[in-house]
Amino acid sequence: MPKPESLAPERCVDCRHVIDTEKVGRLRDVLRTLPEHSGALLKEQGIDAADYPIFFRSAVESLRGTSAASGKDKRRFLEAVLDHMKDVGSVKEWEFLGGHRRQDYRVILPNGRAVGIESKGGPDGNNMGIWELPAWADEFVIWCQNPESLAVQPGKQLWSGLSIRTIPRIIQRNEKVDALVFFDGRCGSEVRRCPKGCGVQGDLREKATSIEGQDGLPWLPPPCIYLLPRQIPHAYNNPEPPLHDLETCQFAKALLTAFNIPAEEQRSPAYIHWAKARLEARPNGRYLKVTVGSGLDNPVVTVGGNWKRYRGE
Repeated sequence: MPKPESLAPERCVDCRHVIDTEKVGRLRDVLRTLPEHSGALLKEQGIDAADYPIFFRSAVESLRGTSAASGKDKRRFLEAVLDHMKDVGSVKEWEFLGGHRRQDYRVILPNGRAVGIESKGGPDGNNMGIWELPAWADEFVIWCQNPESLAVQPGKQLWSGLSIRTIPRIIQRNEKVDALVFFDGRCGSEVRRCPKGCGVQGDLREKATSIEGQDGLPWLPPPCIYLLPRQIPHAYNNPEPPLHDLETCQFAKALLTAFNIPAEEQRSPAYIHWAKARLEARPNGRYLKVTVGSGLDNPVVTVGGNWKRYRGE
């Protein structure tokens, strides 16, 4: 039975991949079963059908290694955005602190507030549960980029990242994450068109990514920002903490301002999202419910999750 439109995970965000995502699965199946329908092709390459599984896995790993350049693309994108924020005065300075396959940043806002940014891949990836909260950070933000993952719609990725990966991990580790940003070079492209207004015209898109903008325009849309609970949920003492707003999570406001969102529109459902959590104690254990929505003054629930047993593991 299909889910009600208001509860569908795709509603976490308004953008969609403008391709037939089922074709990704079809191609995957073709590659997995290549010996069955194209054995002659494999023989031409000197590959016996019986050996195909090991060669297939090796080839996939090799392609993954080749795609390591995408890590450079992600760093290029994030740093171009931070440079732009510095140029327009939204941040005072920033520095790259990454290493050992991590891409972490220290950003200083004009008032001296320090923001830690941990760069991640897709919001539904396993590494979303791995982060380090810097002791020096006044705010901590996870920034997700997944420009080449097109098999799953962005909303589904975000719902998984927020409800399964990030918020339960916040409770488990007792370490607060203030916001999640979903923003990469695929945003505002023909494959992932952005319905938002405002944004930045000019050479920022070319500096940030090699992916052409939608309709061939040199436009980079505003990011998708998800404000998270201001405190860590506790089943007895603080079951449903208040959400951050644009005063308590100042990096979110700085980012929206840098992308030319007028101050009077920054709190609207078009430009700011949130994910709240409620942790409830019951006789048979703790239960967690995550709700995602948008807008701060007139909030709109976009995805209301179900209660799920929280085991804290």
